[in-house]
Order: sequence, then structure tokens, then C-alpha cells
Amino acid sequence: MKVFIDLFSGLGGASAAFDESPDWMTIKIDHKEELVPLNRGLKLMDLSDVATVCHALTLMLTRIADEHPIEKVVLWMSPPCNQFSYANAARPEQPDLTLLDACREYIRQFEHIIDYWVLENVHGAKPIFNEELDRSPTQEIGPVVLWGRFPLIPIRTRDEWKHRKMEAKGSRVLRPNYRAMIPYPISEGLRDAIDHQQTLFLEWN
Repeated sequence: MKVFIDLFSGLGGASAAFDESPDWMTIKIDHKEELVPLNRGLKLMDLSDVATVCHALTLMLTRIADEHPIEKVVLWMSPPCNQFSYANAARPEQPDLTLLDACREYIRQFEHIIDYWVLENVHGAKPIFNEELDRSPTQEIGPVVLWGRFPLIPIRTRDEWKHRKMEAKGSRVLRPNYRAMIPYPISEGLRDAIDHQQTLFLEWN
């Protein structure tokens, strides 16, 4: 069994392809109750509370390991991008880095068990993330910017990953979550790259 941990899961775009595979188990965490009916298996937790989330993740991984040997663990993190997006007219000069710091701590806490990790955000986050993570993005796919250690995600055509940022789907409450949702081809591409090219990965500094 392989495990995909999806933090700041939102509508579950990053984990969508992993949910479909019998070889993968997903752990999805966010804090928004309104997303529970739309993201199967979503667990509600405050991701800024690193100690509590790490404890819960450790218990979940232990339960999985008791039933199935764990072959691979992927940690995906998509903290909110509104403070970094160039499209946000109210973007602060000094963004709150609490959740970025939390992501760095999740990587540190689980570095002994994770095989791959991905931190996703927008182009506007690059100046800050590059400095805080001490690395440049590993891969950029349209508006989706990815830092981390993971296999190159193959995207064959632009139409496969076209990210409709201005899509007005859903209610006013849910619309930002649909706009921020990771396109399915990125989830599928990462899953297939890990399944079939496990020894090839990128880690650029």
C-alpha cells in the first residue's frame, strides 16, 4: 500500500487520481466544514496546530501499517495562496507565513518516512517561498508552482492542465475552492510518475 497525504486538501484535486487507485490510500485534511460533502474522506483539523496534526497523522499511518505494509508515502501541501497571488488587489506587503512555517515543520517531522514531498502555490509566492525554503521551484505547470522532491510530472498538452482560475463554478463560499483546485492531470501525472518512475525525481536547489 502507498499513502498520499493531502494537507490543505480543499476539494481534493491533488489527491483525486490517488483516490481512484486500489494501490493508494489517501489522507485528506482541511479546516473547512463546507468541503466535507464534496471531498470524500476529508478530515477536519487546524493545520496551523502542527503538534496535533502530526500526532493524528502518526496514528493514522500506524493503523494503515498494521493492516498493510507501507511502500511509499507522499506528502502534498497546498496552503492558501490569497496572500501571495498577484491577482489579489489586497495582497499584503508582509504576508503571514504561519502556514508556510507549518508546512516546513511537517516536512521536518516526517522526513524519516516520506519518500516524496510537494509544496504547491502560485507564481506570486516564488520570491518568499524560494527564500524560506532555500530552493527554487522544482516544476511549474501553468499557474501551478511546485517545490519539493518528486518525479517530473508529465503533462502532454496544454489543454490537459488548463487551469480555469476565473471559473465561476459553485456558490460564493465554494467558488475560491474551485478556482484553487489542482487540475486532475497534475494529480494523475504525479501518481503515474511515482508508480512507474520511482527512481527518477527532481530536487533543485
